[in-house]
Amino acid sequence: MKFREFETKINKLPVFKLNDIRKIDPDFHRQQLTYWQKAGYIKSLPGSYYMLSERQVNENFLFMFANRLYEPSYISLESALAYYQIIPETVFGVTSVSSRKTVRFHSEYGIFSYKNFQPKILFGYQIIEPKQALKYKIANLEKAILDFLYFHPEIKSIEDLETLRWNSDILRIELKKPQFSQYLQIFNRKSLNVRVEILMEYINA
Repeated sequence: MKFREFETKINKLPVFKLNDIRKIDPDFHRQQLTYWQKAGYIKSLPGSYYMLSERQVNENFLFMFANRLYEPSYISLESALAYYQIIPETVFGVTSVSSRKTVRFHSEYGIFSYKNFQPKILFGYQIIEPKQALKYKIANLEKAILDFLYFHPEIKSIEDLETLRWNSDILRIELKKPQFSQYLQIFNRKSLNVRVEILMEYINA
């Protein structure tokens, strides 16, 4: 199969694996992927994934791929806080949480990192589909905040939060306190409750 024919058939998939190609061409040889990669037609990604070199890589693409690379997972922590404009800068790479072990994957688009959660805490996300085949799961604002505080026990004062430069104006307006409280109860951790109290002081300062 020539590349242009392949490109037409695979184009609907933002990323693909060898098995996806063999659904189109059962006799496809793996070595052809190496040729196409050397020719600059395709790029390799972590997890034995590939993408067309001309594919646009933006936040939506990276979030979709992060979900697919390591399942079950959803976007959270710094990436979600940047998405909701709580922190001032974007993160090079994508941060997620998963019920599987903590792991990191390196790529030319940054690091895809995953923090381990107990399965019962893997909740509080929404599904975004900005374009067909680019669907991804991302923590709600309330859950992204709790996820971050959960993994940062070093936050012990308002000053510690101030160093993070969180946008208190957006938090004051956008944070849904009933949902936030409900999520916090599910975590059921006294240490997290203390950090949440500090956050509330920070927001209302």
